[in-house]
Amino acid sequence: MRVPVQIFLFSCFLFSVTFVQGQECLGEDITYENTQPVVNVSYADGETVKVNCMTGYIGFYKLKCKNGQWLTFIAQRCSKKKCGHPGETPNGDFKLIEGRDYTYGATVEYTCKTGYEMTSRINQRQCRIKGWDNSVPVCVEVRCPVIHTDGDVTASGNTKEGTYGDVIHFECVSSDKKLDGNSNIHCMENGVWSGPVPQCIVTCQLEVTEPEVIRTIPLGKTVFKAGEMVAIICSGKNQVFSKQETFACTNNGKWDYKPTCKESRCEVPINQHVYLPKYYFSGDLNLGAKRSYSCESGYREIAAVATCTRDGWTPKPLCAEIMCGPPRLPNAEIVGPQRPSYGINSRIQYKCRPGFEPEEPVQITCNPQGQWTGIQQCTDGTCQEQELKNIEILFAYPSIALPYTPGHILVFRCTDNNMRFYGQRAIECLPDGRWNYPYPQCGGKVQCSQPTKNLQFVTLSDDKTEYSNFEILTYTCNKPYNEIPRGVLMCQNGKWNGTFDCKICALDKKKITHSSWLNNFCSINKD
Repeated sequence: MRVPVQIFLFSCFLFSVTFVQGQECLGEDITYENTQPVVNVSYADGETVKVNCMTGYIGFYKLKCKNGQWLTFIAQRCSKKKCGHPGETPNGDFKLIEGRDYTYGATVEYTCKTGYEMTSRINQRQCRIKGWDNSVPVCVEVRCPVIHTDGDVTASGNTKEGTYGDVIHFECVSSDKKLDGNSNIHCMENGVWSGPVPQCIVTCQLEVTEPEVIRTIPLGKTVFKAGEMVAIICSGKNQVFSKQETFACTNNGKWDYKPTCKESRCEVPINQHVYLPKYYFSGDLNLGAKRSYSCESGYREIAAVATCTRDGWTPKPLCAEIMCGPPRLPNAEIVGPQRPSYGINSRIQYKCRPGFEPEEPVQITCNPQGQWTGIQQCTDGTCQEQELKNIEILFAYPSIALPYTPGHILVFRCTDNNMRFYGQRAIECLPDGRWNYPYPQCGGKVQCSQPTKNLQFVTLSDDKTEYSNFEILTYTCNKPYNEIPRGVLMCQNGKWNGTFDCKICALDKKKITHSSWLNNFCSINKD
């Protein structure tokens, strides 16, 4: 039995060895970084394979399959391809904008220094398989355009080939002219001059002094071109010379009027319809002077007093023509053309519309007070109802209903008995549509003051200073004036209807002798 067992075990060993020696290696087990995939899925035992790096990387690996495992016998780790320095550009700089070093995939960007500009179309370089792409950009010096001047201006400096930082200085040929613009300009980094070439123009110099001048418009400007204007505001008692407020610079560099200030003074208002102007406006007529005045016939004073100001006499005008405005004529039409105003003694005619009186044309005249005289209202024969304030109609004949025709009578009273009544209590409608009296009015309170006559003889039931209309006051006579013990007064329309009626009592001698009237201060009858 031992021999067969040994033979069996030996056979199993040989089979095991044969199986291990024939095991394959898988391509997916190769996991080096930055490498390209191998071609085959699997490789036989003993087979070798070269593993190349990805594009942009250098190095390789050489492996051998042995017993199902990969054995590395050559290993050059895959690392990014280096491009070296990208290259300097004169008058420029560069910086990495992608990547950390000059290896595959890195990108650098070039910029020119101030005063230089790039002539190359592309300003970047990238590290590729064969090295840096594109060319090193070129920076050239910035140049500003040629300076051209006319015969009035001289320019000093590099006017033909100005470069960054160059300064051009300008001056006027004629001393009578001033530069309109900057006297110096410089070439900027973008190849443009900092300002235009100035011109030499005619100017006027504004010379003002304080405190006479408090402001000029435009504010602070002292040099003006031909055709430009300046306004001057003088202070206090000063005004602009020759009553000018604005001045123009002329083509010869002179002001049309000399812009100065002097003490303000008003002229005598001649030809302004002032009555005796030289009489009323004599003496000191400086700023602030005041004058009372009158106007000529047909004109009215705008104010009682004229005042001298920087703008002359105020009010303006001093005198205005007295005029009548268009008359207000309800239910009428003016005959002929109408005007917005009418002078004194102007006459116009108007006619009442059909159904209104009077039927004949009416002529009215504008009087010296500016009022129309002779106006007759156009009415339809009825009297107009008017506003009732603190008053009411007590009685109406023939009725209180509208319309109020000729012969209609209204009787009024105050709504409050304590109010005073002013006017006629009864009014009548006339045939021409007018009331024979104006509507009456009520206002103010009707009161009686406390009676003062013989007040020392009485005692009042209600001691007040004022009493309402129709209020009753009761009084008692004091001794010895108590022949009539008590009395009554009534307040009627602001007056008492009587006075205190107290008389001294009369006693006979007999009563006095028997002492029955002791302490009564009565006089003894003469009888």
